[in-house]
Amino acid sequence: MKIERLIIGMLETNGYVIYDENTLEAFIIDPGDEPKTFIDYIDRNNLKPIGIILTHYHYDHIGAVLELKKKYNIPTYIHKKDAEGLKDPYKNHSISNFRKAISIISDRIVVDGDVIKAGEIVLEVIHTPGHTPGGICLKVKNENIIFTGDTIFNIDLGRTDLEGGNYSEMKNSIRNKISKWDDDIIIYPGHGDSASMAYVRKKNMEFLDIMRKR
Repeated sequence: MKIERLIIGMLETNGYVIYDENTLEAFIIDPGDEPKTFIDYIDRNNLKPIGIILTHYHYDHIGAVLELKKKYNIPTYIHKKDAEGLKDPYKNHSISNFRKAISIISDRIVVDGDVIKAGEIVLEVIHTPGHTPGGICLKVKNENIIFTGDTIFNIDLGRTDLEGGNYSEMKNSIRNKISKWDDDIIIYPGHGDSASMAYVRKKNMEFLDIMRKR
């Protein structure tokens, strides 16, 4: 499996293109902006996108979805609890530059434990609410890799004071799921650099604060 991180948009969101090197089938994860950046990379490498996976519905993770769907005629995957948020991803958001909401119809609804496949790539959906009600992480089967969206970053956690956020749910996601990940798991977050869980357990103060308050 190959992973390409594309840092896009005014909030420097991490969008990912992951693909099977044999079949060239690819997933696009969180295309938040700059659709041409994704298209150029995909076409230059002769990839075959088969789906867009959204870790949550916030605008900075979905801005390029419509153009990519139109270009490649592929479905969008999102957790059922975040599907409604796609109808108005700018609702109550503090950034006023975005003057209108976009409406995206999700083709594929996922829930905890679902599996999504592209070639030999198998992704397991892990429901991790907190940043949004339907926030998800994506575990790559047979790899120590998890795409975490805005649930957890290398040195902090996703905000819970934005639309859909819930600190109590974030605590539960950290304690009941993320804290159980092995040290050699590498997280690929929605913003910032990747990191091992060993690093997270040393440097992520918000993660440590939740774990200490058990």
